[in-house]
Amino acid sequence: MNVEKDKKIIDIDESFNYILNDKFILEDIYDRKIFLNSEIDENTIETAVYHIMRYNAIDKESPIEERKPIKLYINSPGGLVIEGFSLVDCIRLSKTPVYTINLGASFSMALLIFMAGHQRYAMPHSQFLLHDGNGGGIDSTAKLKDYLDFSLNQISKMTKEYVLSCSNISEEDFEKNYRREWYFLAKEGKKLGIVDYIIGEDCPLNEVI
Repeated sequence: MNVEKDKKIIDIDESFNYILNDKFILEDIYDRKIFLNSEIDENTIETAVYHIMRYNAIDKESPIEERKPIKLYINSPGGLVIEGFSLVDCIRLSKTPVYTINLGASFSMALLIFMAGHQRYAMPHSQFLLHDGNGGGIDSTAKLKDYLDFSLNQISKMTKEYVLSCSNISEEDFEKNYRREWYFLAKEGKKLGIVDYIIGEDCPLNEVI
C-alpha cells in the first residue's frame, strides 16, 4: 500500500468535490434557486432574504413581467416564527416573482413560508403541517405570562389573518384545527387553496427546475 500516493488521491478527490460544490452553488445562484432544506433559523432566513432582495435590486429597472422568477425549494421541519415571518414579508413584497416548491415537507413555519409564494408548487406526495407551534424555553412564570400574552394576542392573530388571506381555509376550520397537529398531503393542500400546482399532474417537473 502506497500511503503517500493514496493520500494524494484523497486530497485530489476532496479538492474536486469542493470545486464541484462551489460550481453547483454558483449555478444555483445564477439560476435564482434558493434551498430551504433544514430547520429554519437565523442563518437560513438571512441567506434567503439576502438573495431575494439582491435579485430585486438587479431587476429594479426591468418590467415585472420580464423578470426571471426566483425559485425557493422547501423541505423543512419548520423553526423560528419571528425570523420566519421576515422571509414571508420579503417574499410577499418582492416585485420579482418568487415560486415556492415543496419537495417533501413544509411543516409549521416552513408551511407559512411556502404559502407566501406568488406561485406554489408541490410534489405529489409532499406533506404539510399547520399548528400553533411551541413556546420554546421559558425559564420563569413571569416570562411565560409575557410570552403567552404576546403569542395569544399578537402572533396567533397575525398567523390566523395571514393563513386565511393565503388560502380557502375558513375561520371556523382554522379555529378547529390550528390547536392540533393538522397534517395533509398535496391534494388536500390544493383543495384548501394552499397549493396552486401539483407537479406531474398540473405541470411538468421542468417547470420548476
